[in-house]
Amino acid sequence: MTKVLFILSAVVMLVATFFAYQNGRAFAEVRHNAISTNVKLQGELTAAKAIVDKVTRTANDVEGVKQEIDVEAEKVKAQKLKIAQADNDTKRAQEDLDDRNKKLEELKLKLAKLPKGVKPETLVEDINNIKKTIAELQAKAEEKKKEVASEEAKADEARKGLDDIIRKIEDRKKSFERNGLMAQVVAVNSDWGFVVVNAGESKGITEATKLLVTRGTQTVGKLSIVSVQGERTVANILPDTLAEGMSIAPGDRVILENLYQ
Repeated sequence: MTKVLFILSAVVMLVATFFAYQNGRAFAEVRHNAISTNVKLQGELTAAKAIVDKVTRTANDVEGVKQEIDVEAEKVKAQKLKIAQADNDTKRAQEDLDDRNKKLEELKLKLAKLPKGVKPETLVEDINNIKKTIAELQAKAEEKKKEVASEEAKADEARKGLDDIIRKIEDRKKSFERNGLMAQVVAVNSDWGFVVVNAGESKGITEATKLLVTRGTQTVGKLSIVSVQGERTVANILPDTLAEGMSIAPGDRVILENLYQ
């Protein structure tokens, strides 16, 4: 029995040793595979890190290039502005040059019209001489103006005296014409209270003229002129001036009130 147990124990130990050996090989293989896998993963991680670093550097390079592009774009923009400003300056310069050339041509034409003997080289001196001559002529002109003004003042005085004489003659003439006024009432409108006289502007009558109506040596009444025409005068009858019991009638004589007075 003891022998059997010993044999069984030996068998168990052999089996255990076998399985232990097998398990040791498997563990070693697994361990080896794990180490290999770790090495491989480490290599891949290193490669991935290198790729990430490269991508990061590339991204940084791209950002740097972008910034450089932006800077260059600003430079191009500034250059375009400078070019546009230069174009405007060139245009203004050309316009100024054209204007100066035009003025030069005008000056040449004026120089061509200068009097004989006048040269551009002596133009300033000639102009000064001309100014001096003009000043002398102006001084003489002022003296002449004073003389003319004095003579005109004398002429005005004489003209005023003559005008006064002419006015007095005209006043006397009109007075004579009015004194010789021969006018009559040719129509009477009793309803409207006005008359028509056969004398007007041609006889020197105006709207300001005062008229009297007479019959023989008696005054019948006074008239207030409404309108004056060439040979006719329309006048209102002033009722308050009518002589008592009398009324104006066609054929009555018309004279000037100031003449009667």
